[in-house]
Amino acid sequence: MPVYDDYSSWKNWDPNRFGCFTSKESKRFHLELKSLKLKPTDHILEIGFGHGHFMGWAKSRNYKIDGIEKNSHLVEIAIQKGFSATSTSGEGYGHEKYNLIAAWDVLEHMSHDEIEAALSNVRDALVVGGYFIAKFPNGDSPLGLMHQNGDITHRTSIGYHKWTFFAQQAKMKIVAIRGTRKVIFYPNPFVTLIKSTHWIIQKIAQWIYRQLFLPHYKNDYFSADTVVILRKN
Repeated sequence: MPVYDDYSSWKNWDPNRFGCFTSKESKRFHLELKSLKLKPTDHILEIGFGHGHFMGWAKSRNYKIDGIEKNSHLVEIAIQKGFSATSTSGEGYGHEKYNLIAAWDVLEHMSHDEIEAALSNVRDALVVGGYFIAKFPNGDSPLGLMHQNGDITHRTSIGYHKWTFFAQQAKMKIVAIRGTRKVIFYPNPFVTLIKSTHWIIQKIAQWIYRQLFLPHYKNDYFSADTVVILRKN
């Protein structure tokens, strides 16, 4: 994550709200991880935990969660809030073995070489059969441009084919390369109708576009972000 002193201020991160998450964020994390069928005893590591949204959510679900972060100030806040957090180093991700390692909106802050090194560390830190999940701006879609170019610390745009190379270098199996899961159902039925209609239209547009132009493309072209899941065999 970025090292600028004023980055947290620009992101409007309130130290008193560290580790908090909204109901929408909770639903999104649940949807993204649902297919992995995690057990309550599983051990999770988050790379670049930022303001601690995911760590707070995982802790609320009673998962054992550790975090590493480049910004030392955020590490201090996390420790003060009772989280297990350390600063990143060039020596891997410690001596623990994890069932899941997550990197939400982190890889785009790295160079190509740093991504390859991070994935090598991920593989070393996972148990056999463990998963790595990451979310980053969709480098193949114009819808991802706002996310990729909206942060001065973003360094690398990542598309589908580039990611298949990273996975090959890391010697890990690709489980999924897809768009983000959408929260469709809301307490307000009118909002649910709008969200579900939008989701259906997007799926139809994606199918038509793929048939016409990209029949072998596996990612969701109409998603602004990409989610990738790898497994260590």
